[in-house]
Amino acid sequence: MKKNHMEQKFSLNNFGIKILHENSKSYQTFSTESTSLEFLLIYILLAEQNNKKDKKEYLKNLFLKKDLSKLDIALNEFLDSEQSDIIFSIDTYENYFGQMAYTRIADNALCYFKDIIAEVVTKRPEILKSKEKETLEFIFSFDNMDSLINAISEKKVNELFYGGVEDIKNYFNTRLGIKMFQNETEEKNFNQFIKQRNLIVHNRGIISKEFSKEFSTDKIIYEVGNKLLFNYANLSLINGVIINLIAELDLLICEKFKLETIKVI
Repeated sequence: MKKNHMEQKFSLNNFGIKILHENSKSYQTFSTESTSLEFLLIYILLAEQNNKKDKKEYLKNLFLKKDLSKLDIALNEFLDSEQSDIIFSIDTYENYFGQMAYTRIADNALCYFKDIIAEVVTKRPEILKSKEKETLEFIFSFDNMDSLINAISEKKVNELFYGGVEDIKNYFNTRLGIKMFQNETEEKNFNQFIKQRNLIVHNRGIISKEFSKEFSTDKIIYEVGNKLLFNYANLSLINGVIINLIAELDLLICEKFKLETIKVI
């Protein structure tokens, strides 16, 4: 059976992640960031295999003074005990690192949307047409039309991203003629993905009443006051889902607007 038009433009790796044969400049930046996270997760998992005894000796040399105080003696005793093994366990930092990495995954996705819209507008500046007005002072502050278009593009894109997922989705639909999501489930999942990022950034990941009410189901209950937690395996899965979503969009946008692409394979 022949592959369809879109299937010919990507391959799947062992984990079901789409690897594009060609992609936009914006996607190249997004992909580099996503790959870096995967390698960091692997590094963290492998790092625990190193010799804990050597690590403890390193900490002693780093923190202990020659003339030991009571605090230094207590630290020395702690490092010599099995209790200090917790310092070198990846499980100790999973919740904290999980939130940081999750935020980075979300920001990487949002940056892609911002970058790709700017790429499209540079190619097709008429997309920016609207009834909004700019001051003469703003217009005449640029030496040429390209600089003016780029500035208006950046301004409009920044305004768009002060909104939410709904604003981004509507912009893709109305201005670019591209559907961001193929179904309601995909849209709801992405909306939750972004709102979880906002909880981490603005509320230390503590679940609010609004979030609990919007996303709790019969199977999953988000208790108000609990923290959002992401283990290493979940982070990799989430990263993979986002990569596949954005890979599909990049294929559609590059083809529709004939963007300059980078050959990968």
